[in-house]
Order: sequence, then C-alpha cells, then structure tokens
Amino acid sequence: MSIKTKFFISSIIMLVLPVFIMLLITAFIFVIFASYMPGISIEISGMSETYTNPVMQKYAILWIIILIGVVAICCVGITTYLSRTILSPLRQMIDAMEHIAKGDLDYEFTCSADKEIREVYDSLDRLRISLKNSVSSELRREKEYRRLIANISHDLRTPITSIKGYVEGIKDGVANTPEKTEKYLDTILLKANVLEKMVDNLSVYSRLDFENESYNMQIHDLNRFVTELLGEYSIDLRNGNVELEIGEALDKGDTVYAKFDREKLRRVIVNVVGNAIKYKKPGAQGSLKVDITHEDNGVILSFADNGIGISKEEESKVFETFYRSDPARNLDAQGNGLGLSIADRIVREHGGKIWMRSNEKDGGVTVYIFLPNRILKRGRTCEY
Repeated sequence: MSIKTKFFISSIIMLVLPVFIMLLITAFIFVIFASYMPGISIEISGMSETYTNPVMQKYAILWIIILIGVVAICCVGITTYLSRTILSPLRQMIDAMEHIAKGDLDYEFTCSADKEIREVYDSLDRLRISLKNSVSSELRREKEYRRLIANISHDLRTPITSIKGYVEGIKDGVANTPEKTEKYLDTILLKANVLEKMVDNLSVYSRLDFENESYNMQIHDLNRFVTELLGEYSIDLRNGNVELEIGEALDKGDTVYAKFDREKLRRVIVNVVGNAIKYKKPGAQGSLKVDITHEDNGVILSFADNGIGISKEEESKVFETFYRSDPARNLDAQGNGLGLSIADRIVREHGGKIWMRSNEKDGGVTVYIFLPNRILKRGRTCEY
C-alpha cells in the first residue's frame, strides 16, 4: 500500500469511526435513559430545546465528554499506527545509511513498508551495491598497479643488465674480433627491441586503462586484412620454425567487410601470432592454422597452434592484466603479461570477444576472436 492511500483511508476512518461509535453510545444512553426515566418531558419552544429535568442535562454533558474521548482515542490510535508504519522503516533506513557512511558496504537490509519507502530502500540498496562495486574495482586497480610496479622493475632489469654487460664487454675489449663485436651489437639491439616492446605495451595499456585511446573505426575487408597481415609475418613464422596454414574459408578469399580499427586489430592479431612463435614446443616443428567462420550475428577468427599450451584452469585467466602461466611453461619467453590483456580490451571496444581453449588432441591452444554483426559478403550490403 502507498503512503498516499494509507493517509486517505486513515482520514476516512478518523471521520467515520467516531461517528459510528457515538451513534452506538448515544443509542445505548438513550435506552438506559428511557428505561429509568419514563416520565421525562421535553418542551420545545421555537427551534430551541428546553430540558425540564436536570438529569437529562447530566446525560448530555456525559455524552459530550464521551464524544471528545472517542475522537481523541481514534486520533491517537490512528496517528500511532501511521507513525509506527512510516517512522519505523525510516529509522531502519537511517541505521543502514550510517553503516554505509562508516564504509560497511556488505551491510544488507530489506524493507516491507509502503510503496514509496520501499522505492527509497531499493534506491539506497542500489547505491550501496554501486559503491561496493566501485570500491572493489578501485582496490583491484590499486592491486594491479602495485603488481605493475613490481613487474616493471623485474622485467626491465633483465634486458638492461644484459645490455650493460655487452656494452662493457665491447669497451673492455672482450669483443676483440669484428665477428664478436657484431654479435654483441646484435644482442644489444635485440634486448633494446625487447625494452621498446615492453614500454610500448605499457603505454598502450595506460591509455586504454584511462580510456584515452581513440579508435579509427572504418569499414575494411577483414579477409584481405588478415591474409595480408599473415603474409607480413610469414618470415617471422618461418624463422621461428612455425608452419603457417590458411584455413579453407579464409583461403577462398570471399569478401568479408567489417568495421574495425586497422592498427588496433593489427596489434591483437600480431600478439596472437607472436605467442604462437614464442610458446612453440622446443625442438619441434610448430604450426599455426588461421581460419574464419561466419556466424548469423558476426564472424569468428581462429588461430590454432600446437605449442606448449595451457591448462584448463588457465583458460579464463590468461587475459587478466599481468597474468603469466606456469613459469615452467614460459621457458625463456620475454614479456610483461600485458599483451593478451591489451588484446582483450581492444576486442571488447569493438563490441566483440576474445577467448582461448586448449587443444586436447595436438596440444597447444586455439585463440578465437569474435566481431559482431559487421558482415558484408559477396556484394550484399548491411547496416552499420
């Protein structure tokens, strides 16, 4: 029941109930009066009544006193009822707000009061949940940044130490032949490239985290974009002893238009291809099969390798910021655990989804990238 309805009903009761009670009392007094005073007479002169018996005046005074008492009792009773049903939930609400003000966001409260008060309760509880989620998110972000600092200090120390060692070797004359000097310089360049990639990932992650990264969303041929990108990295795959296999659907070359940011999606695919090279089984021939699947509501790119793989438990964790799998699986791979996290953020900004599954048959993993409702195939148009 709403408060408005409750006040309306209470007002009617405050008017009707005293009248009804006084009618009963008046009838009762009249019966008693008629029974004990059968000979009483009332003279009427004009519009006024003249009571010839003083007993009747006493009964009239008694009637007025009872009337005032009945009205007062009804008013106090109804007011007490309204106060209890309205003020009690408000006091509970104040208590809940004090818990929230003290930071106790796990304090849950319910209400069975009137409609308007329940709405206020629901709004307050939604505020509590929103604050709780916000605080949890802030604590999680603070934890991530603490881990970021720890990871940066650890990840940068190794290549910097290596660069310093090779530079000192050149200065001290350890590299005493042109071949050895060239080898030292190549190693320094390799480590510098590792540092550059780490810093680049940190920069991109920072921009994505603070939502300062802009997206140049345009319509492109997704099929052509992927095949050209794989062509650019064919040498890297060959040097990494990884055989590239183009799936039948992707190899057909059907035009598949999609709306995406070329540079952002390029970063995602390059990271996936790079991981296929990085986590290849040592001493074994690697493979990477890339294909495209058309769905009613979008398109799925798949990247299946036969590398060292991950456990089932890690499938849902690899896209977490700074997550690294079992160190025994990482071997000598370089990285700061940001690549897949950045890929996940970019794909979600495209309205899509990226996930990873273990390949039980051949080992390795398959990475899936879903882009929604952005297909234009063989000349057919669609809305964007």
